[in-house]
Amino acid sequence: MGMDFCAYLGHSLDLSGIKNLCNDLNNNALKFTASFIGDLIEFNPNDVGKEWRIQYDSIGGTTELSGPCGLQFTFSEKVCVVSHYTRWLTFLLNDLEIDFQTHLRKVSYEIMSYFNSVFVIYVPDSGAKESGIMDFIWDDENKDIYYIKDWLVRKCGEPKKQIRDIYKDVDDTTWESEGYYIDYINDVKHNL
Repeated sequence: MGMDFCAYLGHSLDLSGIKNLCNDLNNNALKFTASFIGDLIEFNPNDVGKEWRIQYDSIGGTTELSGPCGLQFTFSEKVCVVSHYTRWLTFLLNDLEIDFQTHLRKVSYEIMSYFNSVFVIYVPDSGAKESGIMDFIWDDENKDIYYIKDWLVRKCGEPKKQIRDIYKDVDDTTWESEGYYIDYINDVKHNL
C-alpha cells in the first residue's frame, strides 16, 4: 500500500460556508483548483462535467467535498484536509510531466486564502508517523490546526526546510518518508 498526498489547513467555515465553497468550485471561481482539474481531465474522461458534491460522514463527524479528478476536501469542525490520489513520492520529487507539486501547492494556497488560514501542513495520507494527525480530525478528537502543528513538532521534530528533504533514499529500491513540510501563506504567495 502506498502513500498519497494530503494537506491540512485550519478553517472556520460552518455548513453554509462549505456549501458556498462547493458553489464556488462548481462555478470555477477558484482558478488554481480549476487549472489543476483542467490539466488532469484528459486522464479522467469520465469526470468531464462532473460537479463538486457534499457528503456527510455521520460516523466520523466530517463533511466531504468531492470533486473531479480525485480532488477532495474533508472538513472537521476546525480543520480541512485536502487530499488527492497523487502519490506522496510524486509530490516530494515532482518528477513527472505534470508539475503536481506546484499544482497542489497552488490549490493549497488558494484554499488557505479562501479560509484566511496562515499555513498548510503537507504529510502523507498513511504509512508514516506524521500521518497520525488524521486521528485529530474525527469528532471524538476534533483538534485545531495549531494543536496538530504542535503535536507534529513534539512527536516528529521540526518541519523540513524543503519538501524534497522529506524523501529519504534507503537503497536502490527503497525509500522512506521522514518528516513534514509547512507552507506559510506569505512564503507561498511569493514563490508560486
